[in-house]
Amino acid sequence: MDKYEYKLKLDQMKSAFAEGNYHMAEELADSINWKRVRNANSLIKAGEVYETAERYDDAKEMFLLAYERSPIGRTIVYRLAELAIHVGNYDEAMEYYEEFVEMAPNDSLKFVLKYKIYKAKGESLAEQIQILEDLKEQEYIEEWAYELAFLYHRVGLATECVEECDQLILWFGEGKYVLKAMELKRLYVPLSPAQQQLYDSQYGGRNAVE
Repeated sequence: MDKYEYKLKLDQMKSAFAEGNYHMAEELADSINWKRVRNANSLIKAGEVYETAERYDDAKEMFLLAYERSPIGRTIVYRLAELAIHVGNYDEAMEYYEEFVEMAPNDSLKFVLKYKIYKAKGESLAEQIQILEDLKEQEYIEEWAYELAFLYHRVGLATECVEECDQLILWFGEGKYVLKAMELKRLYVPLSPAQQQLYDSQYGGRNAVE
């Protein structure tokens, strides 16, 4: 395959994946000899294609190739850890987590990755809550703020759950997790008048709590 053909197939694969045509993206990925590809970003994209197709061994091979091409790529290490979680290899996931922390000690994603590992392993809800509370101290992220509120709900901490929902609603104002937070809060107490007005105008009739 010459450079022109490779670039054409790569562009087609990216377009197919972006459009949700995952089967075509997978077929195009299979048609490329990735061992000859030097660009780490292209290898990561191939890994994402294979991961979506649940071909985790192939995805791991792509991410490892990308890591060889870009040994300082903490994003690649993060993806390798996620793959290890997917296949239930938690010891390997923890090794990648530790490598990620060593590479990026101040990156808040270290808490997200640790939480994903602990959740997959079925560690105690108290430990999972502590991780998300640590994340919140460093960075307030909508998805994980709701996850923390829901964990409070699961362990019966009603006051903490409601307070977390209120903070999320106030901070972000709209969106999927705001809706979920409103629904979660309503399990305990009514929404405030302003929250109820927002709920009725934007989300009336929907139910987001799983």
